[in-house]
Amino acid sequence: MASVDDIRREIDLALRSRNVRVAVLVADTIRNALNLIDEQPAAVLEAMVGAAEELQQSGGAPKHRYEIRAALIKYLKERRSEAEARERHLARAITGGDLPAD
Repeated sequence: MASVDDIRREIDLALRSRNVRVAVLVADTIRNALNLIDEQPAAVLEAMVGAAEELQQSGGAPKHRYEIRAALIKYLKERRSEAEARERHLARAITGGDLPAD
């Protein structure tokens, strides 16, 4: 079994690698972006879905990212549904009724 000092040295060595630092930054950026998406109101998410779908259909984005964009659109739509439910619940709590229909 490796000692604590051996483990610390391995971690230190790995963190000195540029590739590892970049990978950590990319993973953190994706996590942060998803956390921000989770907090957006339904209207913002609807606009993001529209922009992502337009980009997906226009072919103006790299083809090799099609599946990632499709997954992102699905994720945005799910978060939009949750945001709409949250907003309806809040409106009911404040006014005792629902939000007006569009």
